Amino acid sequence: MNSISVTPANPLLIGEGLPPFERIQTEDVEPAITQLLAELADSLTQLEANVTPTWERLVAPLEAIEERISWSWGIVGHLMGVKNSPELRQAYEKMQPEVVKFWNRLSQSQPIYAGFKALRHSDAWSTLEASQQRIVESALRDAELSGVGLEGDAKDRFNANSARASRTGDSLF
Repeated sequence: MNSISVTPANPLLIGEGLPPFERIQTEDVEPAITQLLAELADSLTQLEANVTPTWERLVAPLEAIEERISWSWGIVGHLMGVKNSPELRQAYEKMQPEVVKFWNRLSQSQPIYAGFKALRHSDAWSTLEASQQRIVESALRDAELSGVGLEGDAKDRFNANSARASRTGDSLF
């Protein structure tokens, strides 16, 4: 069986390996990040609808989502440091709030949080390696610190503050 590898036209959508920096253009940022966020939002919605509290059915797919946005957005952030231009800043500043919104949605997902809690308290917990247990415990802590328990106005304020912090450069996203 032959394996055919297709390289996306937009180098920010490759999602793995070493980034082809020589091919990345400022005009790639907005369409790539817009497309990627839409795809990842769909993946997150599917994961939330079918949460199964196991490593393979919860943690692995969630890590895949996180790695995809981190890979692409990390490249954009890197370029901001080494190849900054007014055009790149404009593209970055346009997409930054959307990336923050996505990370907030992911980190505040009640179904994902409940899945992690269920995994933590399941019989499968004792079969996980120590490093896997730390990842689950870290995910629970990160969700709590990211406002997973907030509702209504408190959640809106938290998310508004996240967006404001990202505009001032104080965000980790």
